[in-house]
Amino acid sequence: MSALDESNSRINRRTLLKAGGAAAVGLGATVLGATPASASVPVSMRFVLGGTGGNPIWKRSLHANWVLQSFGYDSVNEQIYFLQHNSTNTNAEYYGDIWVTRTDLAGNETGSMALHGFGHGVSVAVEPYNGKVYLWTETLGAGTTNENFYGTRMGRFEFINGAVFEANDSRIQDRTPTISDVVRNPQPVIDPSTNRLLVRYSNGTQRRIVAFNLSDARAGRLADANRLVERALPDPVATHQGFAAYGSFAYLLEGGTNSASYLRTIDLNDVGSSVVETFETTAGQSLPTREPEGMGIWLAPEPRLCFGFESNTGGVRQASVFYKDQLVW
Repeated sequence: MSALDESNSRINRRTLLKAGGAAAVGLGATVLGATPASASVPVSMRFVLGGTGGNPIWKRSLHANWVLQSFGYDSVNEQIYFLQHNSTNTNAEYYGDIWVTRTDLAGNETGSMALHGFGHGVSVAVEPYNGKVYLWTETLGAGTTNENFYGTRMGRFEFINGAVFEANDSRIQDRTPTISDVVRNPQPVIDPSTNRLLVRYSNGTQRRIVAFNLSDARAGRLADANRLVERALPDPVATHQGFAAYGSFAYLLEGGTNSASYLRTIDLNDVGSSVVETFETTAGQSLPTREPEGMGIWLAPEPRLCFGFESNTGGVRQASVFYKDQLVW
């Protein structure tokens, strides 16, 4: 295995975020787009990007020999859900097809599901709820090529092992935000420490992020009045490959194939395109055709910021996952 990035600092990782599910304060009457941020959320600890961590999954094959795009943790049932995209497809009939692979925490497959015409699989939110598991993804994909075929809406649906869903399946609940901004290519994640849904989207001129209480989002309440916080995202230093959220911070993964990969921290309560930290990670540097793909929060029971890499060994595509587990105020 490749060496992990480490530092000598020692943080008390048991001092966890206390404000799980806390409501936003000071929402007020901010007009979306008039200012860079609309509200604030309770301040939390943040992950040390150069801190210690681990590598629970190393070069594991998923259900299809397709490219890993994103993943999300179900810490309640100790499962991971991976999304894969067929990057070699040239048949328009199969643009936007995604395989979902469910695994245990070591990357052993426990189930799968096919999604037809959904999009690129850039992000997935995993929601264990009332004894079932629901996935939130982009859906109703559109585009002129396989590689620019992205979801135009955001949907919530139950994971059903062995099922095949079309993008217009009646079992998909449309949960596209209805804020008074243009919402293009919505990409969801869930912060399990606060029960918030966060959505990265484009308004046509910039990338932004907006957060809601998961209970509101689940019920379809995704309007301006339900917003907890909303802000611009910084310009990427490399290709965007995933994001996650924990408390009052969001984390970005950026990089390309066989090139530098970066972890970045942004403060959800900050404004403009500000960045708390940018860190070049060498995790997985020995992987052939190493490309960063996906982020997620794993409560294990201590919180871990997870980030993934896709690799290709002689045509065999595999997934690896690393994490950071140090927190600081």
